[in-house]
Amino acid sequence: MRSTRLGSVLAALVLCGIMLAPGLAVSAGKGAEPAAVLAVASGTVNVVRGDSKLSGTFGAALQPGDVVETGSDAKAAVLFESGQMIELGPGSRITIGSIPGKSDGGNLVAQVPDALSGNLGRFAQTSGDEGLSALPTLRGGGSDMKPTPLAPRNSLIRPGEAPVFRWKPVEDAMDYTVILTGPGAAAGRHRASDASWTPDAGFKAGESWTWSVEALTADGPVTSDPVTFEVASEKADAEVADLAKRLDPLMSGGDPVRNDAAQYLMGSFCRSTGFYTDAISRLEDLAARHPDRKELQRELGSLYQAVGLNDKAAEAYRRALKE
Repeated sequence: MRSTRLGSVLAALVLCGIMLAPGLAVSAGKGAEPAAVLAVASGTVNVVRGDSKLSGTFGAALQPGDVVETGSDAKAAVLFESGQMIELGPGSRITIGSIPGKSDGGNLVAQVPDALSGNLGRFAQTSGDEGLSALPTLRGGGSDMKPTPLAPRNSLIRPGEAPVFRWKPVEDAMDYTVILTGPGAAAGRHRASDASWTPDAGFKAGESWTWSVEALTADGPVTSDPVTFEVASEKADAEVADLAKRLDPLMSGGDPVRNDAAQYLMGSFCRSTGFYTDAISRLEDLAARHPDRKELQRELGSLYQAVGLNDKAAEAYRRALKE
């Protein structure tokens, strides 16, 4: 029942123009499930639906008959319900179609070759539990033998905040060292016994930092690829704090629907202003409590892509398409 009520709240937010996340710019339509989603959208990407031309963004829901077009500066990738992935280069065009195969009318795929023009980058059909593992452009984070930084990653953090540094652990690692490069006293090497570490103090407004994590294994040390984060300005921090203050009565009032709506609004605002780590945390919590809300998975897929966690993005998009 709560999931249905959350859906009503989210629909109301869309109608009011409050929903800020661009991943829902192209919707599936009332009562419709998406046949495919835009898993990559860079540059000018449009979705032609009937007589309308809509802006295509990360996680946009697609239906049979939709045409995806890329401009001369663009690239896109469409993930289908069947597991098929098609990547389009600049100046390309593809139509969503169907072929027989299911009692409900068929698996949704791209019509190839008749409806495809331009630069076809990759065409892949995946199946089984591995899902998107065969699609290199949607995989990221480095080798499984290296730790993968999870947060903070390509995101703003709030000044004065001492963020929890988290990473994907390495099997059989004995300990870890966080390597911080930046303008403050926290710069240097910091030892951690598990897959997280919290500094003793926060960071100052306007600072830019790079960090990586080194895992000590029986075969020697292995180091992650470096990632960055920035500390927001005092003005940006004040805007987040002001919205949090205004939403606090909804979050603390004991009504789960109002709390969900407030959390969604806060997460959407954080996303729109570059506080991706906080946005991911809030939407992950909502998605865990409402696993049937596919729009939340599409939002998470777009956020994971924004920070470079492409494996997690691909899995979120798969959940969005799962029946």
